Amino acid sequence: MRNYRVTGPVEVPESTLRRMTERMISHRSAEFRSRLAEVTHRLGPLFGTRQPVLALTCSGTGGLEAAAASVLRPGDRVLSVQLGYFGERFAEIAEHHGAVVDVLAAPWGRVPGTAELATRIAEGYDAVLLTHSETSTGVLAPLREWARAIRAVSDCLILVDVVSSLGAAEIAFDELGLDVAVGVTQKALACPPGLSLVVASERALARAAAPGAGGYYLSLARAAEHAEQDTTTYTPALSVVYALEAAVADIEREGIERVWQRHAHTAARCRARAREQGLTVIPAEAHCSPTVTALRLPVPEAEAVREVLAADHDVWVSSGRGPWKNDVLRIGHMGPAEPAEVDACVTAIGAALRTVRGRHEPPGPAPTGAGAPTLTSRSVGSADELGPEWDGLVAELDAPVFNTRAFLRAYEHHPVQRITDPQYLEIRRDTGELVAVAPTYRQGDPLGLLGLAEGEQALLSPMWHSPDTRLLATDEEALDALQQAFGARAAELDAPLWGFVNVSADAHLVKVLESRGFRRKTLVPRWTLRREDAPDRQSYLAGMRKSTSHDYKRQLRRYEERAVGLVHRADYDGLVPLLELVAASAARTGSPKYYDPLKLAEFLRELDGPVRVVEVRSHEGETLAVGICFLEENRLQAWAGGYIRGREDLKFSPYYALWWEIVELMWRSGVETIECGRLNETFKEKMLLIPQELVAMIGPSPDENLTKEN
Repeated sequence: MRNYRVTGPVEVPESTLRRMTERMISHRSAEFRSRLAEVTHRLGPLFGTRQPVLALTCSGTGGLEAAAASVLRPGDRVLSVQLGYFGERFAEIAEHHGAVVDVLAAPWGRVPGTAELATRIAEGYDAVLLTHSETSTGVLAPLREWARAIRAVSDCLILVDVVSSLGAAEIAFDELGLDVAVGVTQKALACPPGLSLVVASERALARAAAPGAGGYYLSLARAAEHAEQDTTTYTPALSVVYALEAAVADIEREGIERVWQRHAHTAARCRARAREQGLTVIPAEAHCSPTVTALRLPVPEAEAVREVLAADHDVWVSSGRGPWKNDVLRIGHMGPAEPAEVDACVTAIGAALRTVRGRHEPPGPAPTGAGAPTLTSRSVGSADELGPEWDGLVAELDAPVFNTRAFLRAYEHHPVQRITDPQYLEIRRDTGELVAVAPTYRQGDPLGLLGLAEGEQALLSPMWHSPDTRLLATDEEALDALQQAFGARAAELDAPLWGFVNVSADAHLVKVLESRGFRRKTLVPRWTLRREDAPDRQSYLAGMRKSTSHDYKRQLRRYEERAVGLVHRADYDGLVPLLELVAASAARTGSPKYYDPLKLAEFLRELDGPVRVVEVRSHEGETLAVGICFLEENRLQAWAGGYIRGREDLKFSPYYALWWEIVELMWRSGVETIECGRLNETFKEKMLLIPQELVAMIGPSPDENLTKEN
């Protein structure tokens, strides 16, 4: 039996299809007027509106054009918020009708931040174009949050594509102050295609009726005039109207809110089953659509997998659009999709993947040597697309927090230092096992250690703010494949320099890279305090030089009389003022201006879990020192800090007090080490920290590779 899980047109229930066999009637007859008025009135709750629902005989794209042609005018300034392919199309339609379109776009699979949207809208726009559920990427936008943010700063027109969310998610048109929403029959309503369903606010209809509107057949003003008479402007798709009556009746029997809940439950089940198959669900969980799930395949052969699904399993899914065509599959679970159908679909995808992989396996014993087809590479453009296997590899290699998906996502969304062109490289065995990874970015050389010219960017892994990154490869073979993928990416971008930075110099794989032509450059070290060297307060102080220990004890007595140490999580309300002290200290020491307090706060809040912000506060409530730390299972990363100085009235050093609180945090948490980065080397030696050399491994240029091959 066919398992039809494409993203539309969807499978239509037999009861709905039968309604389409009714005899034709005149679309100007009293019977038709009565039936149209009733069904469009019953559609209102799906949109969340008391406005008339206009039925246009066209596709969803026709409905979007009706919206743009009717309410926009040449020269109107429009902001297009894009989540993927169909958001881009909406912008193209607006431009075709003369609007001046600016774009706020997230990488496919991600969602622009609400604060960024509000900031852009406040610049002054006549209209904003939104996509509620982006069918091409499986992303559901936070429509309620966005609409409220827009209305807080602007009275612009809000035009929304609800093509694949109508009937599957709440829209709340009237409550949110939307102006046009465009849906269709062939998605979550489970009807055949043929009608675009449009709701327009009173002011949108007034603008549509004013001189200058560009549509004729797709005029919302004419459609609204005829809707007042319970008819359509032109001959409608009568059979689809009949089917729509049946579909709406089914939704009403189940209850609208239950229908929304069912869609959400089925979508969550699909994602869970996909992850069990080792597949990557692309959007972040909070932004996954209830109607479409987008899966990143471990091999870039989406069309081959689709062919096997259809031929061997009678399962039908959609491939990716645009740049995702080769390595993404999209599963539609809109309308009355049964959980068992979704389960069977995902299971079939896993089986089809194994079939496609098997086609590439040579007969007989697998060959050995450099030409053995044992490893495959792929890359993704967003940390949101990385699967849990990434973190599994990080844990296997005992790599620090800077390598985890959570850190990479937060840094990509709110970079402390400028990065561009993120690309995350993955190497897998034919079995699908992940064996090597590298986050890569185009970025500058803030420490001036790589010899880049002013403003020049290299392709580096990872970002500079990771003071110890490891080489994330399980063995030399995996590292070779990772090196090749990395080098190919550098050649593609014509990067003047590429390679790994902040790598432990004593790592075995560093020597492997050197043997492959990589050049070693020494970087500033990281510093480590081992718990075994400081098991408790008394032992720690006793291990210092006598003069240092005596001075520190005196400092601590004065500190404990005048101030207190506090530890905050990332959701602390007073976070930004604390980070202002970090920024001031960085500027004072001549460090690059990384630490913009607002951006840094956004980064820390998104990272959340491991974040600990240590504060030294006077008894009068003044902040004297701040340290940003990341608490891991076995180590504490002291990442950045700031403190006031030159205050003789304090009688103690806030910097010394801050370090003591960080050591106290190590003791309380039971971790084995504290690790921290550059600067204040003399102090760190006094505090019994041990330097560990970090290096950059700079890859060979294309010319060098060519010479070696010849």
